Amino acid sequence: MEDTGEIMTHLTTGAVVVYGIQAAKALPWFKWIDVDTKKVNMAVSFLAAVAIALGITVVGDSTAGWTLTIPPAATLAAGAWEAVKQFVLQQLLYDGAIQKSGGSQL
Repeated sequence: MEDTGEIMTHLTTGAVVVYGIQAAKALPWFKWIDVDTKKVNMAVSFLAAVAIALGITVVGDSTAGWTLTIPPAATLAAGAWEAVKQFVLQQLLYDGAIQKSGGSQL
């Protein structure tokens, strides 16, 4: 069984992603997310879950450049289950928090 710290990490990260996607829908350069199609929004949520679970990070800035860090293949394989858990949690949070408040569908 997972410890409380890991569960809280999943809950917190899931909430950040769900509300982040909702906030991005209001920005002009993310209008494609605001399409009322469940498939587009679920794909964005799934990609966020995969990036979080697999530890894929992007750091940098426009002057120094950007660095994309992808873990080794063994780590990626082990993280696949974490990605599924994170995605399911994000969907549960969305269904319970956003969908009930009248937000657009994921």
